[in-house]
Amino acid sequence: MAPGYQPPAPEEKEQYVRELFDRIAENYDAMNQVMSAGQWERWHREFVKQTHFRPGDHILDVACGTGDLTLLDAAQVAPGGRVIGVDISEGMLEVGRRRVAASPYRDLITLQVGNAMDLPFPDNTFDGVTMGWAMRNVSSIPKTLAEIFRVLKPGGRFICLEASKPFSRVIRMGFFLYWKTFLPLIDWFVVRAGGKARIRPYTYLSRSLDNYPFPDRLEEMFREAGFTQTDYQLLMLGTVAIHVGTKPAR
Repeated sequence: MAPGYQPPAPEEKEQYVRELFDRIAENYDAMNQVMSAGQWERWHREFVKQTHFRPGDHILDVACGTGDLTLLDAAQVAPGGRVIGVDISEGMLEVGRRRVAASPYRDLITLQVGNAMDLPFPDNTFDGVTMGWAMRNVSSIPKTLAEIFRVLKPGGRFICLEASKPFSRVIRMGFFLYWKTFLPLIDWFVVRAGGKARIRPYTYLSRSLDNYPFPDRLEEMFREAGFTQTDYQLLMLGTVAIHVGTKPAR
């Protein structure tokens, strides 16, 4: 573990994550390009292949951040569709609103504060739900999946793009060595959060997979939440995963 670093306690995680992403919002997109070794767009192209959204659909993007997936969702449901993005970080939403305002989909997208574990929408509202790079940051995966299942219409599809633990022990060791060596350096040299800082964003992110389920276990959790037609696709030697599930039609 990074010297002096203490991960947030479960009851503190939501507030910690909110403050963390508020702090790094302005540099978030640029750092993702660096950390992904330029693979960011390729992973998002693979995500789009899994959505199966149609023009006119009403989509929710959970933990939308700066709006990467929100914009990709909007491109698929235009014209006539709607996309709502929710996130607990106002800092990330502010960056996202600027991106949306500069896009051709600004009239289709609404971004608002919202919690993945307590979504402010009625049951059976959305034709599809997406979530990118955020499932490992929620305090409760089962509660998050239950909320997403609730707001989906019967027959609606949920697509989750996330970092993943490789099944291969050798690849996992190499991946974790990279994450836990390189990412904390960003705190020192980019974020200027030293060893005594309470919030060290990239040190936290370097540890965020420690207790995260393997891909097959996450698929089981989808099924436990009620999803059917579940599956997952592994990318980048198993370090990235796209999980999908469908809410059964009546």
